[in-house]
Amino acid sequence: MRTYQLTTLILCLMMAISCGGQKQEPETTEKPATPEESMAEAMKEAQKAMENANLEQPVEPVNFRKLKELLPQELAGYSLENASGETAGAMNMKISNAKGKYRNSGKEDLVVEIMDTGGFGMGAMSMATWSTVTIDREDDMGYERTGSIGGYKSYERYRNDGSKSNVSVLAEKRFIVDVSCRGCKMDVLHSAIKDMNLSRFKGLE
Repeated sequence: MRTYQLTTLILCLMMAISCGGQKQEPETTEKPATPEESMAEAMKEAQKAMENANLEQPVEPVNFRKLKELLPQELAGYSLENASGETAGAMNMKISNAKGKYRNSGKEDLVVEIMDTGGFGMGAMSMATWSTVTIDREDDMGYERTGSIGGYKSYERYRNDGSKSNVSVLAEKRFIVDVSCRGCKMDVLHSAIKDMNLSRFKGLE
């Protein structure tokens, strides 16, 4: 992820906070919430929590160089070809990001991204809203659903046409790990997540 992309992400989160505060009239009738409504409600709750947090970040995010060290040389039959990373911030909010590009013998690519929001836990919630809701939808194009991998909240999205599919997990309430590829099977992505050995993130600083 390039610096301007990471900085833009931070600024968007801050704008979401500054634009908050508008009250909505309560619903007069109750009805089951759709996945979209559940997602919107989760975003509102995350925004409220971020407002209460007053943009404080008591814990520095892990330096991206340490995050790069968590990228295995071999992952689900793929070999690491390139690793990059950065730490960027604005105001009191910083985010670290590491990215690994992998390739197998069939010249297929797989990408792993690790993001750390530091002590700004609500920032992680805003970037991983799926971690606070339940999603399970499917159509002729593919599916997306939330679940759990190794005890960590997960989100997966699969496309039948071979376009980008991905699996994301939220570890230790601050690290977002995403594995994506084009044309690969979902079990490859699950295997890659397990090979990341998420227990290594515990106590990382």
